[in-house]
Amino acid sequence: MSSILFWAAALVVVSVLSPVLRLVIAMVAGKKIGAQALNKQPDSIHLERRDPSAWKNLAQVRQIVQPLCSRGFVDAGVHSIREMPGVLVQMLAHPGEGFYAAICEHPKAGIWFDLVSRFQDGTSITFSTSQPTALAPRPGHPSVNLHGMDPIAVLDKALAERPMGWRVAVSPDQAVSVFEQAYAESVAYRKQTGITAGEVVKTALRKAA
Repeated sequence: MSSILFWAAALVVVSVLSPVLRLVIAMVAGKKIGAQALNKQPDSIHLERRDPSAWKNLAQVRQIVQPLCSRGFVDAGVHSIREMPGVLVQMLAHPGEGFYAAICEHPKAGIWFDLVSRFQDGTSITFSTSQPTALAPRPGHPSVNLHGMDPIAVLDKALAERPMGWRVAVSPDQAVSVFEQAYAESVAYRKQTGITAGEVVKTALRKAA
């Protein structure tokens, strides 16, 4: 559930500049841009319960939530992120299948969702409909990009393709703390390893295409 971090970092490169200028700047100062992007990200986040009326596009969110709930997901609440004004997250949990879902609304990136399974060996896998970035995933925590795919298709693909292994138990009551922990672990790894100039250039190229 680290796609919020990926988006925040990537948007530093792909904000208001023209495609050509973005690419030139990324090639010349890519490593510095990556470092500046990471420095702006908080080390931890705190989710705060909100009313569903807080969504900017409630209808689009419902088109994700309702199909997933029809397949056994349980609502774990709508939340804002204290450290990221304008970002909303609805958490869902599927104890039977061992999935958490996070439906995210970002002021610039729009709406997407992640399905995540965690395993007892400390690894995880994420199936995400977010726009792809060029940032490499943390080892042991791959992310499968399924941009544009509908919720049921994403769930079916996740059920078919996630690794075999002993999964960590899933509970609606733990959804928020798991999300906060996953972010903290992801940003700690990213700040330790950094964002390479190549990743910044690849991100700029994708947006210029």
